[in-house]
This record gives sequence, C-alpha cells and structure tokens, in this order.
Amino acid sequence: MLSFFAALFPQQTTPPLTWLSRFVVLAICYGVLGFVGIQLANLSYGISLIWPPIGVAIALLLRWGLNLWPAIVIGGLGLQLLASDFSLLQAFILALGSALIIALHCAWLEKTGFDRRLEQVADMLRFVAIAIISCSAILALFGISLLIWIGRVPAADLITAWSSWFLGDLTGVLIFGLALLIFERQKLAVLFQLKNLLALGLMLVLSAEIFIFNQTGLGVALTLLPMICLLWIAMRTNLVVTSWVVLCFSSLAIYSVYLNAGIFATLANPTMGTWLYMASLGLVSLILSVSAAEARLNAELMRRAIAATKTGIWDLRLDDKMLFLNAHLLQNLGHGAYPRKQPLPEFNPLIHADDRVRLQQEVQAYLLGEKPQLKLIVRLQHQDGSWRDQQLEGAITERDLNGEPKRLSGTVVDVTEQQQLQTKLNTQAMTDELTAIANRRAFMQHLTLCWRQYQRDHRLAFYLILIDLDYFKKINDQYGHDAGDKVLQGFSQLISGRLRQTDYFARLGGEEFVILARAENKADILALAEQLRQAVSTLSFNVLTQPEFNISASFGIAGCAVNVQTAEELLQQADQALYQAKARGRNQVVYFKPDERSP
Repeated sequence: MLSFFAALFPQQTTPPLTWLSRFVVLAICYGVLGFVGIQLANLSYGISLIWPPIGVAIALLLRWGLNLWPAIVIGGLGLQLLASDFSLLQAFILALGSALIIALHCAWLEKTGFDRRLEQVADMLRFVAIAIISCSAILALFGISLLIWIGRVPAADLITAWSSWFLGDLTGVLIFGLALLIFERQKLAVLFQLKNLLALGLMLVLSAEIFIFNQTGLGVALTLLPMICLLWIAMRTNLVVTSWVVLCFSSLAIYSVYLNAGIFATLANPTMGTWLYMASLGLVSLILSVSAAEARLNAELMRRAIAATKTGIWDLRLDDKMLFLNAHLLQNLGHGAYPRKQPLPEFNPLIHADDRVRLQQEVQAYLLGEKPQLKLIVRLQHQDGSWRDQQLEGAITERDLNGEPKRLSGTVVDVTEQQQLQTKLNTQAMTDELTAIANRRAFMQHLTLCWRQYQRDHRLAFYLILIDLDYFKKINDQYGHDAGDKVLQGFSQLISGRLRQTDYFARLGGEEFVILARAENKADILALAEQLRQAVSTLSFNVLTQPEFNISASFGIAGCAVNVQTAEELLQQADQALYQAKARGRNQVVYFKPDERSP
C-alpha cells in the first residue's frame, strides 16, 4: 500500500508551466463537469445517472501523470461549495477522499503494466475491472457512507443509494473516461471516411428517433438498428472511433432522460431502462472493438512477418484432402507467385520419395496424439529439378463436434543452406584440417560404434593398427614445420590410397595415426600392415634446396579378443605394441603380446 501512495508523489519531470496549466485544466474540468452532472441529477438524493468528472479525472491522470491528483481535490471542493449545501469540512472530506480513491486506482493500473492505448484485450479488461468497476464501487461506497454520516441518506437506503451512485460513476468512466484516455486525432480521422460517416449518421438518426422523437411508432423495433450500426463501426474502425461514437450515442440517451422523452419514457423506471440500454451496448461495442483491433493487428503483424521472412504457409482439409499453399511457399520452390489450392495427391510428387512415407507416418502419429508436435525436415522438389530441404511444422487448427481433427495448418521454411552449413560444420568437426582425414573425435565415435557391434556379434571383430612416424621431430627441426606438414599430408595420401573402403583411417594427433580394419585372421592384418610399412619406406620428399629424404613408420597392432573388456583397453594394447616396435629399432610391425607390455 505504501508503494501506491508513493506513486502519487513521483519525481517532477514535466516543465513547471506545463504542469501548472494541466493542473488548472483538470481542476476546472472536474468542477464544471461535476456541476453539469448535478444539474442532470434525476435519481434519489440528487444522484446523477452519469457522472463525467470521474471519467475525466482518471483519463487525465493516466495521460498526464498521477502527481496532478490534488487538482481533483481543488475541483471537487469548489464544486461542492458552489453547487451543494455541504459545509467546508464535509466538502473537503468528500473531495479529498474521492481524489485519493481515483489516484490510487490509477496507480494500481500502472502497477499492472497497463497500456493506456488499449491495443490488447488484456488492457481493456484491466481498465474495466480496476478503473470502471472497482473505482466506481469504492467511490460510491465512500460517498454514500458520508451522506449517511451527515444524515442526508437513511441507513436503510444504503444499497439503493449505493447502486445508483455506482452506476453513475461507472457510466462516467466508461463513456467519458475511455474516450478521453485513448484520444488520438490520427485514429479518430478514420471516422470521417464516407462509409463510417454514413454508419454514424444512420445511427444518430435512429437514436434520435428512439430516445427523443418516437414519431414512427416503431421505437421498440428500431432499438436493434443503432446497435447494428454501432457494432459495425466497432468491428470496422478502431477503439478511438468507437469510444467517441459511444459518447455521441450516450449523449442522446442522457438528453432523452433529461427531457423525459423517447420510448423509455413509458417504462416504470425510464432512467434505469435508458441506462441499461446505453451502458450495455456501449460496453459490448468497446470490448468488441478492442478484440477486433487486436485481431487485425495480430493478422497484420503475421502478414508482415510472413512477407519479410518469405515463410511458406499450408492448410490441409482432412476430410477431402484439399491443400492450400500460399504464394511464398510456391515462390520458394519456383512454381509461381500466386496462392494455389489443389488436391493433396497432386502435391505428393513434389515430396521426395524417401520422405513421403516418413511424412505420412509423422502426420498420422501427431493426429493420433502419439507425438506432441508435428515438426520434421522433408525434401521438396524445386522447379529446376533440385531437391530443397524444408522444415515443416504444423498443428491441428480445427476439430469437428466429436473432437476429431478436421484441419491441419502450418509453415514451411527453406532450410537448405542451414542444412548444408550444418553438414559442413559437422564434417569440419570430424575432419583433420591438415590431412583431410578423420580426426581423433571422429575415430573415437567410430571405435565406440564398432565395439558395440562386436559385443552383439563376435563375428564383427576388428583390429587396430597404430602408426607413428619415426624421427618426425628431427624432420621438423632440420627441414622446418612446413616440411613436416608436407610429410604428414603425403603420408596420409599414401595410406588412404592403399586401404579398402571398409577400413577407417584417422589422425590421432601429431605424427600418430590409426587404422581400424577387419580381416579374416591375424596373418592378414599383419600382411596389410607390412605392405603399408614398405610403401611408407619408399616415400621420399624434396624441400627447396635440401637433399631428398625418406621417412619410415612404426606399426603396433591389437585385435578384439575374449579377454579384452573395453575399446579403450584395445587401444591401449595397440599403443603398447607400437611402443615395442619403436623399442626394437623402429620401422617395423609388432602385434600385441600380453607378456611384452611396456613399462
């Protein structure tokens, strides 16, 4: 509560002269409109059908700032002293209490994140609940309690007097407050379009007949026609226009009560009948206007987003398999620039054969509730014959009376470039940049996969050949790192060219390489390694003016066996065999033996 009171005394940011002029305007408007309301008072105890000051006060506080609330005290005090027989103390209590109640409700609204432009239904509902209903109810309770305290209203009439006061305040906020709160000349200009002026003119003529003249004898039947005109304006324009049209409509209704004329004059309680007709129609049309405006805004934002991103839109009727495709989807595929509606079977050939069945399965699983969302990547054929990767998303947008899906709608976004980029990145992440063969990460993933296969089926046993270039550090030291890089590249090309497609060759790091290969027996894998060793020994390099030099490599081999428990253990055995090859003088092949482990 303290934070609400603190909001009534914010730091002054408005220029003093501007603040003072606004203060005077608010005080005068509150007092003058209150005087008009008192003159129109025709309910018990001098209570008015409509009380404009509260609406004006709320609107101006929300537009200009809460620190203007003392102006309501000044305006209310002057009003009561000039237009009523209240004492100074009574007038001050009523003015101060009313000002605080109004200001605190405005602070409450701002605390909720309220946007005074009322572009969303949520803001309209906040305004109705806090400013219209809560503020009016508490003001009425405060005012009637004061009147009972000073003996103006019998305590027995509390409910009757309170309800009359409440309805008057509520109407004042709904009609006057809302129109002033959201007023913008640019938005109001829509009213002066010919079709809207015709609707407004027709509504005012019909309203005048209903509320004032009643010359046709069709007054009761005509009550629906202004409603139609007002609702049409609410649906086709905006909230600013609608609020001012409601203000004009309500002014005629109030004037009819003052004259005691029109079709409602024959009712037992003409004032309440007019109020119910006016307030209910006004409230419904205002809420409808906000809803329609928000829907139009969302549709426009969606249209612009689709246009900016060139998002494809599809819509499928499930009963007759009729498919609608928007222009962007067809443009992305090179099939024209206009929306198209066609039976689904005619579109199926554009879906890659390998993806068609998968798409049908995904859609069916989603419709049956087996999957929470419909989202997958499929290939669609471009007009030039190429296949483009498209990310398809969809959702059920309509159901029948039994709750069964009736319509599917969604988006299609071309992700070909993203997929190509992702593939490139994945390749780079698994490829050694210098030698263009698999790197350590890729090898370890492949080793893990092959080991799992071996555990399921021992017929898929394999061997690891660990290779290390002999005296590679001396090559770098003597010939330079560029020469070392050429050696690594030449070595990799040589080995790659002599391996089978089923063999897996990778660089583990530095001058260490590995081959994962399958063979019928130990003798075959030893023969392969020996062939590779001999080939490496014949490899020679030229570095600028330096004399030609040859290289050699050491090979360590280990194979899957019953006593090997993990892939890491197998790799360690190959490393130990490589260690033995280097310890025996290098440039040779050694197969792992348990009794020859490295220290």
